[in-house]
Amino acid sequence: MFRDRSLTPTEAVRLAALGGLMERPRRYGELAEEIRFFTARVVGPSLDLLGSSLELLLIEGLAEETGAGGAAEDREFAVTDAGRRNFHQLMDAVLRAPLNDMSRLVLLLKMRFLVLLDPEAQEDQLDMIADLVRTERARLDELAKEYADRPMAEWLAFDVEQADKRLAWLEAQMDALVG
Repeated sequence: MFRDRSLTPTEAVRLAALGGLMERPRRYGELAEEIRFFTARVVGPSLDLLGSSLELLLIEGLAEETGAGGAAEDREFAVTDAGRRNFHQLMDAVLRAPLNDMSRLVLLLKMRFLVLLDPEAQEDQLDMIADLVRTERARLDELAKEYADRPMAEWLAFDVEQADKRLAWLEAQMDALVG
């Protein structure tokens, strides 16, 4: 993790892998393909996100092979107790503002795997995301006000409006967890 407790690109890939295994055991090739698909759709092709081999999950005891061996891509992995603990540590990482491609990837991974957390942890995650959105909204609003007489302000108003919609959605999700 970075000093601010946000995830490095390698840790974001690890979150994607462990989260996928938390959902269900997967074949190596299926998991690798899913991670590549997800990360490429969020941030585009990135050398930083090619990540280390999924084999490290085995070596570090975060995953284990289940079933018979065979071709490398056909081996099935399942998450271990240590992998579950690491998954929760990665989910607890903070989101870095401003929201760049890497922060957006981590945010979307958190949203994807939110259902794997208990309700209290889900609420904590949603609250953390809401704080990030509020910070982003304030920054964009301030910038738009500073340049109110330029077309840029109108463009930024779209972002502010989107942030307001996201905050409303996040608050509704938190209310649903509590209610």
